[in-house]
Amino acid sequence: MRIIMTLVTLASLAAAAVTAQATEVKRTIKLHQDKPALSHLDLGAGGLSHGDMLAFEAPLSGENGLKGRMLGLLITVDIADGDDTFEDRSGQIYLDLGGGNSLVVAGRSVYKGDSQEMEAGSPQLRAVIGGTGDFMGAMGQMTTTRDADGSYHHVVELVN
Repeated sequence: MRIIMTLVTLASLAAAAVTAQATEVKRTIKLHQDKPALSHLDLGAGGLSHGDMLAFEAPLSGENGLKGRMLGLLITVDIADGDDTFEDRSGQIYLDLGGGNSLVVAGRSVYKGDSQEMEAGSPQLRAVIGGTGDFMGAMGQMTTTRDADGSYHHVVELVN
């Protein structure tokens, strides 16, 4: 019985070590995004409504001369109403980092009322769900913060 308990304990410790290693940040990329070009598409009911889309594009720059562009599409999935002064948008974002290297980011973000852009100084967190080239199979998260001048800062944390 002692042998079985020892094996179970060792197996549990090994599983915990693998899980901890899998979520350890292995690479951090800091990016600056210029003020984006925005295009709003009013779908469905006139005015702000579920399903409205916002497309955007902006130049990116990063450490060591990294240059690229960010392209994205945000879909309104929850409208601000009553005591809720925020709306939720589901986003699909593509970071083209040149030379066949890219990251794909997806997730929810929160916007004040009917604002087209995030509230300045309020970080938003989304999942990195893949990539190409140097980032093939990438997983992690991206924290996005809008600056007062309309530009954005992104911190990409990759776990593989």
